[in-house]
Amino acid sequence: MGSGKKQIKAVKYGAAVLVMVLFISGGIALAAGGANEPPKRVSVHDPSIIKAKNGEYYIFGSHLAGAKSKDLVDWKSLGKDYDNVTDNWLFGNVKENLAESFRWAGYDDGDCAGGKYAVWAPDVIWNPYYNNGNGTKGAYMIYYSASSTWRRSCIGYAISQDIEGPYTYVGTVVYSGFTKNGKPDGNSQRNTRWDTDAIHLKKLIDSGRLKNGISQKWFMGEEWNHNYCPNAIDPTLFFDAQGQRLYMVYGSWSGGIYLLEMDRETGDAKYPGTDSVDKISGNYVDRYFGIHLAGGNHQSGEGPYIVYDKEAGYYYLYETYGALTANGGYNMRMFRSKEVTGPYLDAAGNRAADSYRNNDQYGVKLIGNYKLAGTNTGYKAAGHNSAFIDEDGQHYLVYHQRFDQGTEYHEVRVHQQFLNQKGWPVTAVYENRNEKAGHYPDSDITGTYEFMNHGLDTSPGMISPESITLLANGKIGGDREGTWKKIKGDRYDYITINMEGTEYHGVFFKQHNEKTAAEQVMTFTAVGDNNTCIWGSRE
Repeated sequence: MGSGKKQIKAVKYGAAVLVMVLFISGGIALAAGGANEPPKRVSVHDPSIIKAKNGEYYIFGSHLAGAKSKDLVDWKSLGKDYDNVTDNWLFGNVKENLAESFRWAGYDDGDCAGGKYAVWAPDVIWNPYYNNGNGTKGAYMIYYSASSTWRRSCIGYAISQDIEGPYTYVGTVVYSGFTKNGKPDGNSQRNTRWDTDAIHLKKLIDSGRLKNGISQKWFMGEEWNHNYCPNAIDPTLFFDAQGQRLYMVYGSWSGGIYLLEMDRETGDAKYPGTDSVDKISGNYVDRYFGIHLAGGNHQSGEGPYIVYDKEAGYYYLYETYGALTANGGYNMRMFRSKEVTGPYLDAAGNRAADSYRNNDQYGVKLIGNYKLAGTNTGYKAAGHNSAFIDEDGQHYLVYHQRFDQGTEYHEVRVHQQFLNQKGWPVTAVYENRNEKAGHYPDSDITGTYEFMNHGLDTSPGMISPESITLLANGKIGGDREGTWKKIKGDRYDYITINMEGTEYHGVFFKQHNEKTAAEQVMTFTAVGDNNTCIWGSRE
């Protein structure tokens, strides 16, 4: 939606099927478990993953779409974009159930005028502490976004005892886009004054929850200050390292990414109430929006996702830069922190909170636009990811992927991740087939690799693949020069590469090759101390 968030139109299903046929016939599709049949894929935008109590994996996405899988390879659709809005799998009668949120944004207004919906980027969490009001505790909670313009949005939540819903609306916790003058924005006639009864700010002030009233920082004169305030979309919920405190990270472009602590028994926000500075991170705290973590000044950055890894002892913050279209330069970035409130740092030591200008230089860039040699289809605009650590400690990166076929068609992709020697997750070259990384003889590792450096830029350009050789003497030859070494770890083999003044740390991983059905090849994946990621696939 311009330089803001993704008011993307739903793809016509007939066109999507045609693209899928072309995609599979183009040589990218690969068999699960060594078979010659392609995996069963789904098209879910902004996929957020959860493992349910029944042991199955679920993804929830924008436009009320979702899917489930037993193995993180084959997926079954649960609902496509805005399927059956009067008896929807998630919300039943969407218009009626989410009516309170829609008073402010998300239905028949602005960019969704004409009776359309704009319900985006939900996240589902099992909260064992939620008070159901009947003497029992525990519920699945879905937090969703409703939006009418690039700045006027809100985040609401609903609950269910069944992971597949339907979910019952509880409340709306954060609003954005309000003004002092009430002037309508975009293609809308709605009153946007901060004290309108369509939002809860006046009630929060009257009840004392916002002790100092409205903040002048929220406004530029009489208008909304989008450089400071977040857009109230893209929520992700997570518990802290101790599993006791519930948090929501959210935001898109505008004033950046914010963190709010939530009441674990009610699901409502625990607003700070007063402005301050966080004593641990040094980040500023807004009385309503919470702790600022990253971005601002209307720099790109959306889809925040935080996952805690007890093995590494870090909270990992993911977000996506650029515009979501195939040619928008969409790309995922990663930071980490020992403390939930930050500071979140990248591999070069930069603070995420400082990424409000020239943000290309902030965050580990995970995946650029690339095309593997010998294939007909290139990958573009990988983004808006979730991340997951399974019970066995295996890491996964889940995101939607577009392609260079001249459409905006997208599919969910799941890649394994591994912790390198520096405690950074590195992302596997090829999508998940449930292979296990292990220890490999040198004869499997030395040789010539197709090489990709994902760089740092946010652009639609495709990466030019190169060729390098890992020589038995520890040197690197071919299009790049440097040195490499293999280090045996407890579970898998690490690789350290020194190349052109940058040190990279990663892992070797033999996995299925997407270029030729059922073949397995040696790969490596590594993160550099300059925030770039490199991949190698043995030729």
